[in-house]
Amino acid sequence: MKMKCRFTGRGGQGIKFVGGLLAKVGMAANYHASVATDYTPSVRGGPIFSDAVISDEAISYPHCDKDATFFVALDRKGFERAKECTCKTTVSFIDANTVGEELAKTITEGKVYVVPFTENADKWNLSKSANVVALGFLAELFLNNPLKQKLPSLKEEHFLQVFEGMAPKMKELNLQAFQLGRDIYYEVFG
Repeated sequence: MKMKCRFTGRGGQGIKFVGGLLAKVGMAANYHASVATDYTPSVRGGPIFSDAVISDEAISYPHCDKDATFFVALDRKGFERAKECTCKTTVSFIDANTVGEELAKTITEGKVYVVPFTENADKWNLSKSANVVALGFLAELFLNNPLKQKLPSLKEEHFLQVFEGMAPKMKELNLQAFQLGRDIYYEVFG
């Protein structure tokens, strides 16, 4: 089993951070995990993506090349630069506010869902944590697996273990964002 997830956005959105969090969750669940990040020289505001790979075998290549299991896009520029990771089995979660439905339609393979990550983060004063909102959404997807995919067995305790290692103020903020993402999952999958 190998799961590849690409998060994309713009510099400053915590894309590198969220990819690292997912890799840490994989390690907490005793899987092999890697994270690789790609960004332009103008880091702040420029397009960035982070590939997190979780596998039950050693990982020889840490990138998504037309083989992502999941693609999460939180910004238009990042989306345009990183969408080449999708294939017929990819499930894409595209931000409704910062990317939009029209661009989401340019993904021609796999399943595509338009999700209000940043809109909800803004509404709950968690604007800087839209990345962790997306991670919470994915966590609930792992727990419920509505698409019946072969996924790593990542449980709630694995995610919470990673949050426990954070500074108290950061932990509290990220747990709020994480729970919001879990709630948004039910708006999409019922």
